[in-house]
Amino acid sequence: MSVRVGLIGCGVWGENLLRVLSCHAQAEVVVVADPNAARLERVRYFAPSARRVPSLDEALAAQLDAVVIATPPTSHAELTLRALDAGVDVLVEKPLALAPEDAERCAARAEALGRVAMVGHLLRYHPAVTTLAELCGAGELGEVERFSATRRSARALAGSADPHATLWALGPHDLAVLGALDPTPARSVVASVRGASITVAARLASGTQARISLCRSSPTKERWTRVMGSRRVAWFDEVQSPESVILATTRGSSLLTEDPLIIEREIRLPSVDPLAVEISHFLDCVENRTPPLTPLTEGVTVVRALARAERALTAQTLGAMASPA
Repeated sequence: MSVRVGLIGCGVWGENLLRVLSCHAQAEVVVVADPNAARLERVRYFAPSARRVPSLDEALAAQLDAVVIATPPTSHAELTLRALDAGVDVLVEKPLALAPEDAERCAARAEALGRVAMVGHLLRYHPAVTTLAELCGAGELGEVERFSATRRSARALAGSADPHATLWALGPHDLAVLGALDPTPARSVVASVRGASITVAARLASGTQARISLCRSSPTKERWTRVMGSRRVAWFDEVQSPESVILATTRGSSLLTEDPLIIEREIRLPSVDPLAVEISHFLDCVENRTPPLTPLTEGVTVVRALARAERALTAQTLGAMASPA
């Protein structure tokens, strides 16, 4: 059985989704919707038999099983709600919404209607994150004490100087990973900006401290994650060593010391495309009516954390404006 899928939004990331969907044995891309005619023209290279329409309403008329929403974030919540109300399952790109109340409304609607609804937290489908979660779940690291992540892009993007845009564009990745490794609620979330870089700091109910560095106009590309436990530390560097997770310890009794790390083992990762894994998982959930790994409730948690961080950034900006020169 093929899942009849409509893609809503065919920008840069939408094309990536279309590429994966169009060659997936479980999916039949029936329709692609985008108000931009030039984008729709490119659809024929990936899905020549798909109808090309300008709106969600026209796409929903094609008797779909599911939609994949890859429009600008400002429209995610609205389109998700309309698709759910039309009786189709939904995969919506991150962030689920730009306000917690909108994200909560989407999650509640999906539950009430019994739909499969999933947020595209792509890193949750990366084998490195799966490995880190397994290590934490099995107690290999001991009690998780600290989570650190850096996500810095070496190319300037439109809006890259806007700290709020950077927060909402990059923040969902690492906040979703943090939630996968330690699902306890965040007791505090703060954020600060220095130049083009943002630092998000959080303390979870478990006691885990998290620090996330984000930048969309860095001189160098950096993408790494480190999880420090009471017994061991594990880290993944997507740029320097994308094929493995490193597990290490120290000679001392505490990993919070400056003792040199001793590498215990290197865990080799399978060579897979996380986007293909994510799409396959969604299609399986639609066919088998099973709950997804990244439900909309996870999207709600991430949006709540982002909103708290954004309030801290706004307060910092207002404070700087009020300070005498």
